[in-house]
Amino acid sequence: SSISLYVVCITTMTATMEESSAPPPSSAPPKKSFLPTSISLGSCIGGVPIKLHFTFFFLLLLEFFSSIRLAGEFPLYMLFVVVLYGPVLMLTVLIHEFGHIFATKRLGGEVGGVVLWPLGGFALCGPTDSLSKEMKVALAGPLTHIPQMLFWWMIYLLVKYEFDMAGNETAIWPSFSIFLKTMSSGPAGFFQVLAGEAVWLNIILFAFNLCIPAYPLDGGRVYAAALILKLKVEPSKAAFVTAMTGMVISLAMVSYGIVRLFTGGAGFSLYMALVGLYVFYESYLLSNAVKRDDLKNHPIFGGECYQSGGATDSRSPGGDLTMAEVSAPADIPAEEGVMA
Repeated sequence: SSISLYVVCITTMTATMEESSAPPPSSAPPKKSFLPTSISLGSCIGGVPIKLHFTFFFLLLLEFFSSIRLAGEFPLYMLFVVVLYGPVLMLTVLIHEFGHIFATKRLGGEVGGVVLWPLGGFALCGPTDSLSKEMKVALAGPLTHIPQMLFWWMIYLLVKYEFDMAGNETAIWPSFSIFLKTMSSGPAGFFQVLAGEAVWLNIILFAFNLCIPAYPLDGGRVYAAALILKLKVEPSKAAFVTAMTGMVISLAMVSYGIVRLFTGGAGFSLYMALVGLYVFYESYLLSNAVKRDDLKNHPIFGGECYQSGGATDSRSPGGDLTMAEVSAPADIPAEEGVMA
């Protein structure tokens, strides 16, 4: 008996500018969060604070409830889900965000912190001064999954059984499926399956973030910058192409999620559909900004390095909206930084 593992996690990164100094109207009510308050997990990498939104565990809860049907025959499967979608996923996302942070610092940007929430990581980073640097920052996150994948593969090789439960020699490369009998056979079998699924977790996150040219994923950031920098596409046209590409891909994600919802894999299918809706919403906002000729207030395309189509300084005094104001959990102060 086996169950296929699917994990999707979104990490994006956008540029931010100084917040407008104009005070809000006195009659306007204070902005309240529609999400639970985040909690502090401490700090690392030069004092960068790390926060956790309670909603980070949304995917874990989906998979946990989906695993209850197998609890009678394979009680360890529920523990497996908690470990994989809890600490393993959290550590994986953190390392991804640290890739963005390290690259930002090396390239002259500023870092405010990291928030973990349902769509993955939210790195609060300031802008760099050129599109080529922006591409490097966007690439830095997904590239961290390569050493992570190799680490978990080494763990898999160290703990794997020589033969599987059917008497066949265990493959040197982990299966994409979760073998419940092997997982339930003892500590070695449990960690063999866990390490194998962690390998695939990192492969999926690498491919999903880097290879899908949909805004606001990392791949979408690279796609947008490459249109301007490499193909010399005018910024507003590049923004429109990026938005349309994201909307098409997001509709495919939502459609796939709905189909999967009725053919099995409820936890993953619902999460995939929600991610697709998020990508569609952000792409829709971008397309509207193009139609209104208002890209100067967009969190990415409002930066000077995007507006000029080259390597000018992106720290203009224009007062662009931050991604925290556009799509971040509402209790995160907008002036802290940007989404990654």
